[in-house]
Amino acid sequence: MSDIMTEMVERLARNRDASESKSYFIGLERGRIWASDDADYFEMREWSELEAENFDDLELPPREELHFKVLGAETELEWNAYLKGWLDGVREIVETY
Repeated sequence: MSDIMTEMVERLARNRDASESKSYFIGLERGRIWASDDADYFEMREWSELEAENFDDLELPPREELHFKVLGAETELEWNAYLKGWLDGVREIVETY
């Protein structure tokens, strides 16, 4: 599952233009990957319950912060759209439990 998601993120990242939808979908895939591969149940629950009213105050888990910076160096990402997608991706995985 992660290989397909990683491939999708890479394809979206090739588009260098800024776009809320691109940022959202990259964040969505990264959130799914994090929740599926890296997070434990309690981390997933904690993140899935966050209400993202002020994205500027949130910081991603350290490894995900690194992914955001690397992706941001490759393509322009919009933080709010990326984080909204990331949280939705985590919520999607939590719902499968």
